[in-house]
Amino acid sequence: MQSAPPPSDSDSATGPFSGHFPPEHAWDNPPVQERWEEPVVPTLPAVRSSLEVRQLARAVCKGRDVSFGGFSPADSEQETLESETVETPSTLKPHRRILELDALRAMAAINLVLFHFTHVYAVKFGFSSPLGGEWPYGAYGVELFFILSGFVNSMSLMRRGKPVDFVAARLIRIVPLFLMVIFANLWIVTFAPLNGQPVSTQQFLANLTLMPRVFGYECIDPVMWTLQVEMMFYFVLVTLFCKGYLQRYFVGWGSLLAASLVLCPALDAAQASYGHTSLFAALSAVRHLLVLDFVPLFAIGFLLYMIKTGVGPKWKNLLGIVVAAGVFHSIDHGKHNPAATALIIGLVTMAAYGKIPVLRMKPFVTISAISYALYLCHNNLGCVLLNTFDQAGLPPLVCLAIVIVFSFALALVITNRIEQPITKALRRLYAKVSERVRRPSVAEAVAG
Repeated sequence: MQSAPPPSDSDSATGPFSGHFPPEHAWDNPPVQERWEEPVVPTLPAVRSSLEVRQLARAVCKGRDVSFGGFSPADSEQETLESETVETPSTLKPHRRILELDALRAMAAINLVLFHFTHVYAVKFGFSSPLGGEWPYGAYGVELFFILSGFVNSMSLMRRGKPVDFVAARLIRIVPLFLMVIFANLWIVTFAPLNGQPVSTQQFLANLTLMPRVFGYECIDPVMWTLQVEMMFYFVLVTLFCKGYLQRYFVGWGSLLAASLVLCPALDAAQASYGHTSLFAALSAVRHLLVLDFVPLFAIGFLLYMIKTGVGPKWKNLLGIVVAAGVFHSIDHGKHNPAATALIIGLVTMAAYGKIPVLRMKPFVTISAISYALYLCHNNLGCVLLNTFDQAGLPPLVCLAIVIVFSFALALVITNRIEQPITKALRRLYAKVSERVRRPSVAEAVAG
């Protein structure tokens, strides 16, 4: 089975339903065709008149960030832009959602489902009769998602200008549904196990952190290994931002790429002889914490965003993409085809510029909107249902069709009835808390 190399995760998951699919970058509400930014209110030092003070107070009372146009309940997690600048948050331009990027996420979701329900299931459990074909290309979905994640999350952080708002948005988007699904998966693997291995209390508690492998445990649903990569990538991205290395990005990303190129092959070669040593364990922890196995893909996404926004010399950004792709293929032990990587980069680039109109079709938009719920909910339950129908004597293609339709329908219901209402409520709550935190400074400005 072909799979992606691990950063905090191994290339091929070891659990009963292994697979790959990051939430990525952002798994958001259905996009709108156009969305215009509210005018940016002057920062406190720029207030010079009582009129400006009153305008500033009204803006804060409406939940707007007075200095950076920050998080509000109406903000979309994935702000896929048509045009913008990133140097100064106060100069954000009107933008629209790029539906083609959403469509790529939808295509990757379809890839994921086919990969798990054909290739992975056939390898691990097998159908009672030949299926007639498999879809073994799930590893390339990982490439696509991590490149998209590098693009979209860099954009989101640099537009917001506040790491705390970025992290809050990510946690609000990821954690609630994840926790619900973890409990559901515990029930599934307890009462309908396919591998016969019970989940220990320690493993369950480790899974609640979103990063169980950091504590030495496997994911209850191995598909979720990519969530660990995403969470660690957020840590890396915020650190680069706070240290100023998203402005001097060739230094920041270049250092990480150099570390990937040196450390990953060295640790792989030394594992047999030195895998038991404390030094090896410490260096492996650094490797996973900095997501060095996947840093090249995130860097490619970031550099594509720089090209899209016109930041930095284009030739340097293009050269950086080539170097990052070269590093990725030098550390992945030949598990990915460079031609496929080039195709993925080309697709993301064309989508970012809105050059693939066919991807604006409504089915892609719908599947994109439910992709996070689909990612979390399809694998364990779907494999149990496949096994049940197959053992009941249904033809494999019929089993596959039933489970695919069920998985998409379940994701649609969960997104509309559970995920979106909870997410909206938490966004409103965060906006209210942020407003209360900001009010004292506005009151001081009015009093002054």
